[in-house]
Amino acid sequence: FGLCASKLVSDYVLQRGAGAAGARLNHFETLDRTEVAFLDHGVWRFQGLTSWGWVLLGCYFLVAATLSLRVAAAPEAAQHEEPDGAACVASLLLGVSSAYAILITLTVTFVLIPSKHRKGLSTEGFFTPFALSQHNANLAMVVGELLCGAVPIDPWHLPFALGFGIVYLCGWHQTVRYNRTRTLMYHFLNWQHPRSLLICSLLMLTLAAFFAFAALVGQLRLRPGGAPMVLCAALAVMRWRRPPPLAGKGE
Repeated sequence: FGLCASKLVSDYVLQRGAGAAGARLNHFETLDRTEVAFLDHGVWRFQGLTSWGWVLLGCYFLVAATLSLRVAAAPEAAQHEEPDGAACVASLLLGVSSAYAILITLTVTFVLIPSKHRKGLSTEGFFTPFALSQHNANLAMVVGELLCGAVPIDPWHLPFALGFGIVYLCGWHQTVRYNRTRTLMYHFLNWQHPRSLLICSLLMLTLAAFFAFAALVGQLRLRPGGAPMVLCAALAVMRWRRPPPLAGKGE
């Protein structure tokens, strides 16, 4: 599973990088929520948190698959009796990528799409085949790994998940990216909002809760009915259909 998932993620990354030759038109928002057309290409194809999350997920599956092959090659080796540094890295990557996969899917489903729809802005970009795989397949892969794998999530790795988010928010989204484009990918991260500090604090708490939930899934799968419950919850938060048109407005 790890090798197949790594191939899927690597294909995704290569497709994103290959966009340098064929730039893609996206629509982002300014601080006052005016929609702006943005032609992204090259490294700008990786500007979203979704892309960062997929890279994290790919790194986990590559490390996990490598460890699995190493054990399969010498199952009786004494070095496999205790987790080594690579196993700790795999656990860390799984915890961080799981928390962000949950965050990304829920944010797209319950925040970004409804907000744009209410404002009468286009949501077409969320429902292309590629975008649907971006925002749903990541969660499906994480849930599959948490239910079928045996890599534990260490609660002490939570600071790495929060630190990753701070780097994306403060280092990239609010600084480098905004200075170059004067647009926001995520309107709720607008620092001019009167409750911006509260929003960011709640976002960090939510991320911590998703990290804890990912760790809990490893325990739920061992209980009767635990795995079906997790699968149903994952399917319930995935968004596949466009919202109905607003009265008097079309998309």
